[in-house]
Amino acid sequence: EKGTYCSFNFNDLYDDKTYKKLCKYLTKYLNSFIFELTKKEKPSILFVGLGNENYIPDSLGPSVVKNINANYFFKKQIGCLIPGVMASTGMETADIVKGVLKCHDYDLVIVIDSLATASIKRLNKTIQITDTGISPGSGVNNFRKPLTYKELKVKVLTIGIATVIPYQKIIEEYLSNHHIEQKVSNDINLIFTTKEIEHQIDYLSMLLVKVINDVIN
Repeated sequence: EKGTYCSFNFNDLYDDKTYKKLCKYLTKYLNSFIFELTKKEKPSILFVGLGNENYIPDSLGPSVVKNINANYFFKKQIGCLIPGVMASTGMETADIVKGVLKCHDYDLVIVIDSLATASIKRLNKTIQITDTGISPGSGVNNFRKPLTYKELKVKVLTIGIATVIPYQKIIEEYLSNHHIEQKVSNDINLIFTTKEIEHQIDYLSMLLVKVINDVIN
């Protein structure tokens, strides 16, 4: 979708200088996005953690949201929701979020989710913020109702990290890098991640938790 996209690419997250720079610039741009969308210094925000807690590469959203400092019950500012996945709930995520928005008044919805990437170089090395919303599952061809302003009637900001890459994209990137023109079959339905994904998800989710809690406090 058309909109504003801000991507942070890094080579070594475990490098202390890189970590501090990421925290600094993520905080800066997240604050900027939030103010631009709400025009408020202290808006009320609903954080939504998309993904499957039982599948590590897809667990970023729940891992982050369960550690955000929610206070909507007494300050009417920050709420947190982990809607699960349709295979477990039998419900569209967008419908669950809309149900919450009917009961509570939020200025902004911030969705956190794992993303699929088209380049192996970005795997667990790219964080993206965008104001276009998101279609859950679209990165792995499992399209569900989108979480967008048009659908929810509330502004939506998405924070995503590339944690998986489809088999076809690995082959396409290899062929392109070696200047080989060959069509890649879409018949093979495989999704890849890194061997260290469990540790990387823990580290990346805690990075986002730190940034978000600094922004909202």
